[in-house]
Amino acid sequence: MSAEPEGTFTTGDGLPAETEADALPPSLRERTPFQTRGELWQAVQHKIKEQLGLERFSVWFRQTELMGAHEDRLVVGVPNVVIQQFLSARYTDAVADAAAELVGGPMQISFEVGPRLFREMRARRNCEPRESGPANSDGVVSSHRAGAMPRVPAEWGFERLIVSRANRLPFAAAKELAGQENPRFQLLYVCGDYGTGKTALLRAIFALACAPERGLEPIYMAAEDWCNEYYLAIQRKTTHRFRDRYRSRGMLLLDDVQFLQGKAAGQGELLHTVKHILGRGGRVALSSALHPGELKELAPALLSLLRSAFPAVLLPARQDERLDVVKQLSARRGLDAVEEVHRLIAQSHGDSFATMESAVCCLALYAGLEGRGKLELCAAQDALAAMHPATPQPVGPAEIKEAVLDAFPVSAEQLTGRSRSRTVCRARQVAIYLARGLTDASLTEIGRAFGGLTHSTVKHAADKIARNRRTDPQLASLLERLERRLGAA
Repeated sequence: MSAEPEGTFTTGDGLPAETEADALPPSLRERTPFQTRGELWQAVQHKIKEQLGLERFSVWFRQTELMGAHEDRLVVGVPNVVIQQFLSARYTDAVADAAAELVGGPMQISFEVGPRLFREMRARRNCEPRESGPANSDGVVSSHRAGAMPRVPAEWGFERLIVSRANRLPFAAAKELAGQENPRFQLLYVCGDYGTGKTALLRAIFALACAPERGLEPIYMAAEDWCNEYYLAIQRKTTHRFRDRYRSRGMLLLDDVQFLQGKAAGQGELLHTVKHILGRGGRVALSSALHPGELKELAPALLSLLRSAFPAVLLPARQDERLDVVKQLSARRGLDAVEEVHRLIAQSHGDSFATMESAVCCLALYAGLEGRGKLELCAAQDALAAMHPATPQPVGPAEIKEAVLDAFPVSAEQLTGRSRSRTVCRARQVAIYLARGLTDASLTEIGRAFGGLTHSTVKHAADKIARNRRTDPQLASLLERLERRLGAA
């Protein structure tokens, strides 16, 4: 068999694919100012980046390329199956809209695993140290195997955390799991809204568990990275090595397990891995932005396991605690300010620990650049206004759809289509409820935005969610999170 020419390959559906510098088909060159696939894809990416924001774009579109370009279809290359499935479900419409705007006509989009991208990802993984702690580019943090002291960042320790009264129990449970020889439970489930400190708490558990005398050899990583590695092991037929690596540990810590929603194979592997570790007397800590009851498309066995865990629910600091939290953050970040500045941060940025810390860091940097001593209130107000301009954009159906798609494991096509599955119907009803409450759109306009629904159907959906919100705490919590994200609460 002849060697594959460098830079050439075929797409997943057998279509020939050019190199990135090759010309577009004549039909596309006539309709666009672009001559090559690279130029077209760069323009599409620019539009996607503007729509999604830099952070989300970097996570999902940084390692993509245009593998194939045809008169009415683009084939987008991705490095692995997980990214392929996620982009197909969530961002097909976004890419299609961006491409259609550039080429002046509708375009079909398909995502395929690109052989070159896959080989590059595999090469990077093969040449990276797997046990070099504290973190490699896969997002894995692992203790050393030979009993040497792992290099754990100093800011990961429990002593660096700020504990509010509402969160004393979760912090005590985390400390017991990591620090006691015989903890009263082996499985911890940390959940809470974004910015409440889930990742910080898991890192503190890891830091404490890394002490050589505990013999736990903990490993910490994001659930997304764990799942990507598992699917890669399936492709490379090395699942036995994957299982040896994780099931042999005394402690496993996975962050953001809500990523596993809808991924049956990853869920099954996590279920067996956790059971294996617990069966050997080990310990497991998982975190999620969602309570187990809010997770959708999760295997019943895994859901049952998560519900059996010790629940460590993190809450935002209470109103009367926020000022003290801001003062502690200021002391740690080097912000010297008058009392009124601390009160300003607590009142205007007190929704979460993350937003308070962000404001403190911004003001500490500003004070340093301006050469100020103790920061006064007027200067702080000007600095925060400049760094966080208060120009909220009006909320529309597009923003609501994006927020709901991030909260439910459904695709954009399902949300505006005719699917009657329970999960899709609930997502569609929630979106309609939010559109009715947060926009000035009429019922007819809302119905048109969600696939041509009738006036009565829209009213029924919104009224149903409004009724259920009063009696369903989990639904109420979800709606509050979505409303905060959309700037309505």
